[in-house]
Amino acid sequence: MDRENQIGVEWSPGLTDALARCRVFVPLYSRRYFESDNCGKEWFAFARREITRKARGRPVGDAIVPALWTGLDRDKLPGVAQSVQFDHTALGERYRTDGFYGIMKLQKYGADYRRAVHRLAERIIAVGDQSAEPADDNALSGMLKADFESLPSAFGPASARRTGNSHLRISVLAHDTSTLPAGRVGEYYGSTSSTWSPYRPDSAQPVADYAVDLARKCLDCNPQISSLEDDAESWAGNGHPVPPSLCLVDAWVSLSDQHKERMSWLDQVPEPWVSVLVPWNVQDAGLAAATADLREKLRERLGHKLAGVPRRCQMAASGIPTLQDFGQILPEMTLIMMKRFRKEAEAHPPAGPVIERPRLRGTQPKDPGGGN
Repeated sequence: MDRENQIGVEWSPGLTDALARCRVFVPLYSRRYFESDNCGKEWFAFARREITRKARGRPVGDAIVPALWTGLDRDKLPGVAQSVQFDHTALGERYRTDGFYGIMKLQKYGADYRRAVHRLAERIIAVGDQSAEPADDNALSGMLKADFESLPSAFGPASARRTGNSHLRISVLAHDTSTLPAGRVGEYYGSTSSTWSPYRPDSAQPVADYAVDLARKCLDCNPQISSLEDDAESWAGNGHPVPPSLCLVDAWVSLSDQHKERMSWLDQVPEPWVSVLVPWNVQDAGLAAATADLREKLRERLGHKLAGVPRRCQMAASGIPTLQDFGQILPEMTLIMMKRFRKEAEAHPPAGPVIERPRLRGTQPKDPGGGN
């Protein structure tokens, strides 16, 4: 239990270690829970750990088991909570309506309370038994070293919370097996650019799928996958602002004339909330051998966008060496792009007649003599 942590106090080593090792995460849903940045950081840390385990091919179940402290409408939950599948009716109708707080305060609901606690415990034990695999040393190391104060909240920034869905466009500019340059091994590629898996053998999952999982399950945003293989005009906003966007770039496309036009178009996109990430697997011998040529060509064809990468995320431009690093950089880049979009994007009012802003006007005081 994280009851030891108070506002303004550093995260305790015990809580940090628990998030790295625990088999089940039990958030206690209430309005105040989803308004807490600390609770959002805990959710983010646990969810990212599980998503990274999945990307590495390790068995992962639904290890988040929510409990209702108070009754909440599902449509009022943040997106990350709505994505968690859990049948609260199994714990009883009274619990689903009033939550634990409601049924534990009134003696007449004692049986409902005991039944709900028992069934929740059964669910936690079942999930824990399915997650009995020993802790992942890589995930544990990353968890212990991370600066938790700098982690984002899975419920979104407080300044933008509950103002509508936060859209994120994730695009891929990569080779597929039919476009590989001479000498490039095909084990990292599939039949389409979206199946590119740059972090083999650590992870066989396509990096675009990993990015979508991170955005959907760790951040309160709605990710959409697109491809720069498509027509640039359809990828853009079609009369609306281009949404916050991140392009995952395969360094090897910089050597390909076939991709030159797409890289040039991407580099000329003026919106500062459209940026790039360059996965650079340190275990890829081919990348290591061609480092000088690849870096030179990337600067030549994508120099503007590389220079626009936020200063504290420079690894995204210089090359992200591991899957663990990618899992740390992408959420931070996502939040920065969304902040830039909210700050600088031009607002487009909805279609229809313009409604004048209402104004309050003072009235003339009545004449005490009966006149106007």
